[in-house]
Amino acid sequence: MREIKLPKQDFILSLSEKKTPLRVEFVCSGLKNEDLPASSAPEFALVGRSNVGKSSLLNYLAGQKQLARVSNTPGRTQTINLFSAEKGEFFLVDLPGYGYAESSHATQAHWEKGMQAFFEGREGLFAIFILIDIRREVQPEDESLSRWLQSLGLKVIAIQTKCDKIHKSKWHEIRELHAKKLALHPSQIVTTSSDKKIGLSEVLKMMSGMLDSLDKELEDLDNDTGEPSK
Repeated sequence: MREIKLPKQDFILSLSEKKTPLRVEFVCSGLKNEDLPASSAPEFALVGRSNVGKSSLLNYLAGQKQLARVSNTPGRTQTINLFSAEKGEFFLVDLPGYGYAESSHATQAHWEKGMQAFFEGREGLFAIFILIDIRREVQPEDESLSRWLQSLGLKVIAIQTKCDKIHKSKWHEIRELHAKKLALHPSQIVTTSSDKKIGLSEVLKMMSGMLDSLDKELEDLDNDTGEPSK
């Protein structure tokens, strides 16, 4: 992470106040980390169970309808897709979905092996958005993934999708329940709906806070070691 160019503080502040979609451009796809260009800025990865609404969320964040392909067929995303945000200030990484019931054990094992290598070896990766359908219970795969990613030192945020499908009065209760299952604080959960355009500014503010935290962490590390950051 020491070789990664961090956004300036004025950009981080502007991101926290932003109310409009991100400027996002597709960079490339790959089957594994080695297929992607080396990290040049902090990266946020989006991961979730198949059919959780990941592509729809990415399109919502970018204000585009076709940036990420939306399909009614679970498990359609099979590659690691890299996107540049705000002209390279940071990157978004769209990861293959997991947990589709009709996937074979071999397919799931392949996902686990490939994603483990990505999470452990991707230099610029520092934060993970785990997507959870607000209408569904958190599954054991979601729980174990959240705890494992946190054990790697990655920042984990849960994004609840499809909140327009249930009454707003239930959001708080479900947020508390999801947070407990995922070993997160309720403040680490953002409630969204791509269809009804809910939650964009909250996601961007969360990103800003995480980038600011990363900047301070690396500054403290530099002070401890006496080495300036790149």
